[in-house]
Amino acid sequence: MNKRLKGLKDIVAKRRDKDTVRSYSIGRNEACPCGSGKKFKKCCARNNPDKSIEEYFEAVQAAEEEKEVLKLLKEAVKNYPLEHRFLLPLIVYTLQNNNYQQAGKYLKHAWQLMGTELDEAFISPLVNIMLEQEEIDEAEALVRKALEAKGENIPLLIALAEVYKKGQNFQRVNDIIDRAMQIDSDNLQLIIFRLETLMDLDDVVSALSLFKKHYEQLKEYKQMRVISFLDDFITKRFNLAENKELEQKEALAQAAEIFNVFQQLDNLKMSSAESEGRELLNEIKDLPPKNSQIALDILARYLAAELYDDFRNFAEELEADHLRNPDFLRLLFLADYQQGNLNEAEEKIKTAFTIEKNRKDGHFHNWQVASDYLRFLVEYGEKQKLAKFVKDFADLLGEDDNLLASLMMLVESEEARNHQKNLLESLLELIETDLIDQIQTKDIYNNRLFISLSALDGEETIYDKGRDITTQELRDVIAEVEAEDIDSPVLSYAKLRLLKYQSNLEADQKEKLLQEVKEAAVESYFDTVAYYETILRFDDPAPILTEIPYGKFLDDEYLDFYRLVAALKLNYYEMGTELFHRQLLKESKRNKVMSYLVRLLRYFKQNSLIEHFRAMEVDEVIINYLKKLSERR
Repeated sequence: MNKRLKGLKDIVAKRRDKDTVRSYSIGRNEACPCGSGKKFKKCCARNNPDKSIEEYFEAVQAAEEEKEVLKLLKEAVKNYPLEHRFLLPLIVYTLQNNNYQQAGKYLKHAWQLMGTELDEAFISPLVNIMLEQEEIDEAEALVRKALEAKGENIPLLIALAEVYKKGQNFQRVNDIIDRAMQIDSDNLQLIIFRLETLMDLDDVVSALSLFKKHYEQLKEYKQMRVISFLDDFITKRFNLAENKELEQKEALAQAAEIFNVFQQLDNLKMSSAESEGRELLNEIKDLPPKNSQIALDILARYLAAELYDDFRNFAEELEADHLRNPDFLRLLFLADYQQGNLNEAEEKIKTAFTIEKNRKDGHFHNWQVASDYLRFLVEYGEKQKLAKFVKDFADLLGEDDNLLASLMMLVESEEARNHQKNLLESLLELIETDLIDQIQTKDIYNNRLFISLSALDGEETIYDKGRDITTQELRDVIAEVEAEDIDSPVLSYAKLRLLKYQSNLEADQKEKLLQEVKEAAVESYFDTVAYYETILRFDDPAPILTEIPYGKFLDDEYLDFYRLVAALKLNYYEMGTELFHRQLLKESKRNKVMSYLVRLLRYFKQNSLIEHFRAMEVDEVIINYLKKLSERR
């Protein structure tokens, strides 16, 4: 018998023997604890199970596979929803296996059934799951009810603090932590929670100080996310793999001192920044090993304070250890760039890029260097140098990576659209002068169109319409593409999107534009996206499910998303259910459920999407999450 199966059986056996005297009830007119949304009397109260409670216990003990035990427990919970002894082992199992969607369902069932008799060890994860599902008010009410019944204890106070952290009310968080500290200031669970809160607030100084204070107790808890992060942070920042004489605790003390200075620098007034900044940095510059990343962090602070002479002097001290370090060369580039020494700046960032792309392990890691070099070349570089960068960068990408999309990501920033537009214009010049041939002119213009269409997507999702400035920009780009006589399905798709905004495009042109997209030569990723978007928004999407046209230009994940949208539009719920749950699982692991739902809202009104979800029997939690998401929008 494997260890997990034995553990699960042991939990069931203990509950069977220990909790026989406890029993619970639910009012017939209350919501059914299974989460169906129906009244109990019209749902699980109607069950007429084949097995008795004791027969289920015996079947669990006789089962030889973990999968069989789980099936029996789920069946028992469904058939005997008032019997907590089947429910609690399922909660333990789902939490241990990080299946939080299922755990949340069973925890809510247990809370409805047991109320404040539910152990706080279960209440805390239930609260966290509810907060993830944006059920903030409900979570607060639950914790307060538990506190009233059980009295103040650290797990429940932490749960209450989590509620206020979710609501960004950090003053209340600190007040609650202080209350918990009065109960037991050395409680490790509480210390770890405070560390997590400090890191969430980007208060690195306080986090490092707290970690240093309790280091001996906490160093054995590397399985905790925040401890693992801080431990790894110190190890890498101080290069402890090479500086073996430096103990981690000593490095931690240095880090606390250094980041305290960084914090003071951030708070300096402009009038005193130079003199006081120099004094503060000089106090810490000799603390860490010269070959460490933290030494480069200090060097970067000299640069941020525009202490160029001090920067140059400290850089000379670090040069022997960092001469071939792209991060060091990038700082030298920034110093020259900020002082207008463009030739020197270019040489340094070019060297940093060359070192990085020629790494012995064959993997390019320092994308910030590539980004800085590309932006510099677009702004100041010669055409031939930009062309060489494009060719070198293309060699760094995998076969399935799109060169143009990757270049666009490099120049992405808060002013991304301007940077990206400048890049696209520069690339057009290179194509026109035959300096590069890896990128098609059509894809440049397609990209221009999709930048404007993306802005329109965002506004239509939030406001149900595009702003005048956005629609006018799209019109202008369409005019540019037409002037260049570019034949692209993206152009026809963009015109279709403007039909409801552009008075000189009559509705009867829709069919003509639609036909243009269908008959266009689909030769790239951009063409394919335009085809799929057009069919999904303006035509019968059935071919997307049966033929999967032009699939070679999109990865399976992208295709599956389009197939899901098509299945929902056609009410093909069997296929839609399979696709949706597969995608939801992936997005949950990435913590991107919200962006996934927002993406679906581009194709469906909220009420329509909820109807589809109900037809697929999607968990009510996701539906509530969608409702709250729409309220926030």
